[in-house]
Amino acid sequence: MISFILASVFLSLAAAHLPYLDAQNSHNSIHTAFSFPDNIYSRALLTTTTCPPRYYNHGNKTHTQPATARAKPWSRYSWSKVYVGGDECLTFEFGVPHIPALEYPSFRPTVYLVGECLPPARAFGYPEPQPLEYPPFDLPSGYRATALRFHLADPIWEAEKIDEPRLDATLLSYLNYSVPVKCSGEVYIVVETHEKRVVEYYVAVGELEELPASTAGVATLAEARAWAQGEDKRVGQYCPRRGIWERE
Repeated sequence: MISFILASVFLSLAAAHLPYLDAQNSHNSIHTAFSFPDNIYSRALLTTTTCPPRYYNHGNKTHTQPATARAKPWSRYSWSKVYVGGDECLTFEFGVPHIPALEYPSFRPTVYLVGECLPPARAFGYPEPQPLEYPPFDLPSGYRATALRFHLADPIWEAEKIDEPRLDATLLSYLNYSVPVKCSGEVYIVVETHEKRVVEYYVAVGELEELPASTAGVATLAEARAWAQGEDKRVGQYCPRRGIWERE
């Protein structure tokens, strides 16, 4: 069950995830993946997506604008990673804020685990993720990783509704696992959105529900609450129709 704590003396240090914000989906490739400091303390990356740029080419998995433009590359993917020791379990969650902007229609993306030491699909119980020989995104040459796919659009994946009093919000938790890995190494958690609108979601790792020695980069209570309540006016708005979207 997900719960958040903030690095503030005014808040209880009860069971919680430390929140980090990515308001522009800047961690959109394996090279720019958000790195969780460890696999010990409970932490969550709160992501808000953006719309494709004017020159978006649907054929590119990760699109870069022309050389004259200085904007960052755009991608439908969000990447985070955590190092897991061979004697540890990978503990991770995925969910979304329970707000009208993401409920009608229901926001159900696809989540992937990528790594060289992933457990077999059967370790996750029912429903099982789908093993992939060839994931749909770019990986570095020579990187011998396996991938597991959680296709949340399938109705077998049911969300657990979580009330979060610290954020005065409700969250929908779709994935919540703690599974042993085969060896020591980095595990990437990749979220692929199929939406033509701006959306929000969280990825969480770790089990220890206490404050670590360093809380650098942790979001403020106001920031986390605004995210959970969908206060960003962009959330739920449909993107301008460009490129291949004009023909759909």
